Amino acid sequence: MTPITADERGLLAAAQAGDERAFRSLVEPYRRALDVHAYRMLGSIHDAEDVVQETLLRAWSSLERFERRASVKTWLYRIATNACIDELERRPRRPEPSVDPYPDDRVPDADPAAHYAQREGMEIAFLTAIQRLPARQRAVLILRDVLGWTGAEVADLLDSTGTAVNSALQRARATIEAEERAVAPGATQRELLRRYVDLWESADIDGLVELLREDAVLTMPPEPSVHGSSAIRAFFAGVHPGGAPSETWANGRPAVILRGHRLLVLDVEGDRIAAIHAYRDPAVLAAFGV
Repeated sequence: MTPITADERGLLAAAQAGDERAFRSLVEPYRRALDVHAYRMLGSIHDAEDVVQETLLRAWSSLERFERRASVKTWLYRIATNACIDELERRPRRPEPSVDPYPDDRVPDADPAAHYAQREGMEIAFLTAIQRLPARQRAVLILRDVLGWTGAEVADLLDSTGTAVNSALQRARATIEAEERAVAPGATQRELLRRYVDLWESADIDGLVELLREDAVLTMPPEPSVHGSSAIRAFFAGVHPGGAPSETWANGRPAVILRGHRLLVLDVEGDRIAAIHAYRDPAVLAAFGV
């Protein structure tokens, strides 16, 4: 990591003298990246927001102990990662991990040294697999393979050794590589998204159902899932499509925003929709501007 910059030294000095505005200017350039890092670690937009707030509070309270040989980015990632690990260790173990959708346009560009490309580092299948890892393995995999940090940098951040970091990385990779990986968004997904939005706006239930695989599923946690295109047709008839939906992308998948209602994330297989995942959590909707 690069050392602290000249501009940051000035802001740091002012912040250490008690200037809260200087502190906000010091940390703001890293805020979005910290949000995404915490989201990857926790799988929850709401929990990630809480952890980033906790990170900034910890940073402010420990500002006088900041060592200028390190970069501000490294320092903040250290605090955020440890805050995520603390949160994970407090949580009860979840038998079936779940991951909130995340807006594609809020994800910073991937580091060229990263093992996974930006798209791969945000796929739902990948992030769900990460949620099955122990907290420290999770941190090592994200820092090394998604963010492109070196083994020495990760060992320093986690107060660990290079040997321990490499061992954790190998175990984490073995778990991830056993999972199915989603395909990249292509022309078919984009066309299906446009057609879905148009058909919903015109309340064309028959057209919407034609986009589905026969064995498609509609998930609406915590409500029961709806299985099969015929059952989904009946559900659509009850919710009365229409209005002005809008297109977006979540974790590399096509998605639809139903204003004031829900976010729908579409799983596309071939030229049909295999699953529709509906979300109405206010934190998730807010992330997409609803």
